[in-house]
Amino acid sequence: MFFLRLGFTLTFTWQYLYISIVAFMVGGLIVASERWHGAYTGDYDLNKPQATHKRSTPRIGGLAVFAGTLAGLLVLGRPDNTTLNWLWPALFVASMPVFVAGILEDITKDIGSGKRLLAAFASAAIAWWFFGGVSRVGFSFIDLILSFWPISLLFTMIAVGGCTHALNIVDGMNGLAGMVAMLMASSIALVAYQVNDLAIFAIALAMASSIVGFFVWNFPFGRVFLGDGGAYFIGFMLAELAVLLVIRNPSVSPFYALAVLFYPVFETLFSIWRRRFKRGVPVDQPDALHLHQLIFRRLVRVTFSRTGRDAVPALCNALTSPYLWVLTLIGLVPATIFWDNAILLCISMLVFSSVYIWLYSRLVAWRCPRWLLLPSVSRKR
Repeated sequence: MFFLRLGFTLTFTWQYLYISIVAFMVGGLIVASERWHGAYTGDYDLNKPQATHKRSTPRIGGLAVFAGTLAGLLVLGRPDNTTLNWLWPALFVASMPVFVAGILEDITKDIGSGKRLLAAFASAAIAWWFFGGVSRVGFSFIDLILSFWPISLLFTMIAVGGCTHALNIVDGMNGLAGMVAMLMASSIALVAYQVNDLAIFAIALAMASSIVGFFVWNFPFGRVFLGDGGAYFIGFMLAELAVLLVIRNPSVSPFYALAVLFYPVFETLFSIWRRRFKRGVPVDQPDALHLHQLIFRRLVRVTFSRTGRDAVPALCNALTSPYLWVLTLIGLVPATIFWDNAILLCISMLVFSSVYIWLYSRLVAWRCPRWLLLPSVSRKR
């Protein structure tokens, strides 16, 4: 029995290691061949408001995540698992509109955010056609309304499409979106395992494994960026997996689907409110006032230099991300533990929102908590 379990564990580990290796190799090919495609795929606009890098960098890292996840379909698909063999290809088909729109933006820099959001809605609509959509949110009156398919379709398109778009908002620092997505995929896999939904478990864990392969190239030195293609692909897959987990398992609270994706969703809603009502600018106008950008400028960069970005060590970008990883876990850990308790899930989102707003208000007013500042390297020299 011991050797049987050991063999199963080794096989299980190798399968997901294979997925990471495929993503790692594709990422390496992107980096090694930059001289041939960098003129098209590079993020060479270093003067845009949200830019924090110093050199043009390929932004098609989403191809590595896509390739790794596709490899997962090939290595994990088994003739006896018809659910997985049908579910996974259908998810890939549904993801195509938003993934292609993102990759085209990475290459042409000419696919606006509105068009990408429409592509996200299209992917969500295709997924609704394949799997069904959101039909319960925990309130009987709203659940009754969602029983009508046009309402369910519209609600699912907005929910899944919005969450898909939201992950792209937090993709601004080396390792930020990658690690956040990895944590979210791991949470979905853990909950799916607890409710014995092995198809969702396998896909979510394969997503996390493929992100690991990309992550090696992205953090800490940012040799390749996730890009819009990667952010939208991962965002759609995570949003749809969260919805499917609720649809297929009545014991999972509908609030879990929101709680597991709450950081990018809250970041997006907060940014819309901030731009529209505080600054009076179009909601799709990029700026440098996201929380990760404030942390970069007012907690990390200021530790090393006060003379400007050119004097800042390259690792400053990467040192920003761990702050947001910890913030993500504040909401994600309770969500993973209390996935069947709507009240505790709401409390976890409230706690996250409170910490986020407190930190943002302190940073924007230049009242940075001293205990969050990094040890000053410049003073030691």
